[in-house]
Amino acid sequence: MSASPPAGLGPNHATPVFFPAGVAGPEKRVGYVADGSAGIEALDLSTGESIWRSDAAARPAIVAEHRLLAVHPVPDVANGLRVVVLDRNDRGKLLLESEPIRFPEWVSVQGAISDDFRYEARIEGTRLLLDWDAQARYRGGAAPPPSVQSQATKAAHGRVSVDVETGAVEMRPIERPGAPELPSALEQADLFSYQIGASDTWQTRPWLVNGRVAVITGEVSDGGQVLRLQRWNPSSGRVDPPVHLLDGEALVSYVTPDGCYLLVHRELPTESAPNVRDTWWLFSVVTGERVAVLEHEPGAREACVLGTRLHYLTELPPPPLRGGGELVESTVKTVDIGSGTLLWQHPLSPRRTRSRPALRQ
Repeated sequence: MSASPPAGLGPNHATPVFFPAGVAGPEKRVGYVADGSAGIEALDLSTGESIWRSDAAARPAIVAEHRLLAVHPVPDVANGLRVVVLDRNDRGKLLLESEPIRFPEWVSVQGAISDDFRYEARIEGTRLLLDWDAQARYRGGAAPPPSVQSQATKAAHGRVSVDVETGAVEMRPIERPGAPELPSALEQADLFSYQIGASDTWQTRPWLVNGRVAVITGEVSDGGQVLRLQRWNPSSGRVDPPVHLLDGEALVSYVTPDGCYLLVHRELPTESAPNVRDTWWLFSVVTGERVAVLEHEPGAREACVLGTRLHYLTELPPPPLRGGGELVESTVKTVDIGSGTLLWQHPLSPRRTRSRPALRQ
C-alpha cells in the first residue's frame, strides 16, 4: 500500500501536460505560457482569455495540484537557473524560489530551453526532477577541420533534484538511455527527419509512445516523397505493418511533445508567399489513423493536442527568415480538430531571439 501524497503536491508521481510555450493543468482547462520577458500568463483554454499574469520571467515546467513550477535564468549568470513555485489558484503568487542551480561553466541556459539545453520535468513526492542535456557546438565562421570541431563540441547531462518545500537543490549524475534500436526488419529502411516539441533540431531517431516505438520511413523518387509510419514492440521486436501517411513534395513532419501525434505539411517558399496557408495532415501515432486535415500557416510550431483541440504557436517571421536579435511576434492559437475552425487566438509579448536556421540531420 503506497503512502499518502505530500500535502499540496498531489500524486507521488506527475508528468507535464504539454502546451505551446509551457504546460497545461492536469484538468486541461488552463494553460500556462512563457510570455517572453513579460513573465508567465495563465490562459482559459476554452476562450483564450487571460486569467492572471506573473512577472516571473520563466518557462512553465509542470503543474502539481495548486502549484505551478517554472524555471528561469539567474540574471547575469549564463549557466545558472532557479526554480520558482507559483500558486496557480492565487493569481500566480510566488510561493518559493529555489537555490541557484549551476551547470558546467560552458553551458548557456539563458533561454531556459533551446537546442543546446533541454530538460524533462517530473514530480516525485515533494521533489521536482529535471533530467537535462546540454551541448556546446562550434560557433565560428567557416567550418574548421573535424579535429578542431570535435574539440569545440562539448556535451553533458545529469539530474537536478529540487525540494519544492524548501528550495534545496541537489545535482546528480545519471545514465541517459540511448535511442531505441531499430529492429532487424528496419535496419535498411530510409529514415525521414522530424521536429519535436520546442526544438528546431531535425532528428530521425525512433521515439517512444505508449510502450511502443515509432519512426518515420519512406523513400524519395522523381515524383517526390513517400512517408510511412513504422511502429514496433521494443520487447519482442515485432514490427507492425507500415502505415502509409502521404505522397508529395517537400513534406515536413512534426511530432507532438508527448509523441502521440504526427503533423505533416508541405514546405512552401515563404518569401514568395508569406501568408499562404497550406494543408496540415494530423495523424495519431498510437492508432496510425489520419485524424484530420487542417490549414497550416507559416511559423506554426510547438503543436499539442488536448482532447478535440489543436493548440500551437505562430511566430513571425518564421525561423528560416530570421536574423540575429530580430523581434518575433508570437501568438497562441486553438483550432477545433473536427471542423478546422479557429476558436481563439491570444498574442504574446514580442521577444528578441538569437535563433539560427535549423540544420537537418
